[in-house]
Amino acid sequence: MSRAGISLLAILPNLLGISGCAGLLRSRYAMDDPVYAEKYQEGAEKSDVVGKVKQAVDARHVAGLGGFYASGGTQWRDDAQSALVGAELGTEYYPSSWFSTRAALAGFVGHDDWYAGLDSGLRLQLPTRVTPFVGAGTFHGFSTTRIDATRDGRDNDDDGFADEFGETKTVADGWLSSVYPELGVHFWPTGQARLSAFTRYLITTEGREADDWLAGVQFTAFNR
Repeated sequence: MSRAGISLLAILPNLLGISGCAGLLRSRYAMDDPVYAEKYQEGAEKSDVVGKVKQAVDARHVAGLGGFYASGGTQWRDDAQSALVGAELGTEYYPSSWFSTRAALAGFVGHDDWYAGLDSGLRLQLPTRVTPFVGAGTFHGFSTTRIDATRDGRDNDDDGFADEFGETKTVADGWLSSVYPELGVHFWPTGQARLSAFTRYLITTEGREADDWLAGVQFTAFNR
């Protein structure tokens, strides 16, 4: 996992503490959300196993929730056999309990290049506390890359020599666009906080040899 992903996981206990980690241990896990709380105000009897299970997995209350998220991930460059790490900061909204939309500022950096821009997408999921999801998204932004610099007459790596073997330089690569399918899983520890893990396959405007895999984790804090 990337350093960004590890850092995100490290702060999750504090973030979730705001919403109440005790919800993890109760069947009525989402009482911090007013829609869920009104629906399950009475709660199922201790002997009502079916009722307990229902209120423990029901996430239909997410319809109408909106909030902000942070995510971190790692992207593998198959053509260069190298990795990039990065993060997204964005917003996500649930028009219904089974459908969400999101938009974010995203940036990834590696040894040879970096890119940054706007990422957006949609996700389909079941209205349950733990659910797989499928989605699709797109990215548009600027990127850089490293190219051969053994014949430009400059000392690009500041080692006192110009045009030595293997010398490279960073140049603007122009506009980068991609579309991608997405698979992942959501988990709601409380009614207005969600953890997600996802993987994407980026299909870029740079050609099929530049298509990459990206995997990451996300924390989202919602409200009404």
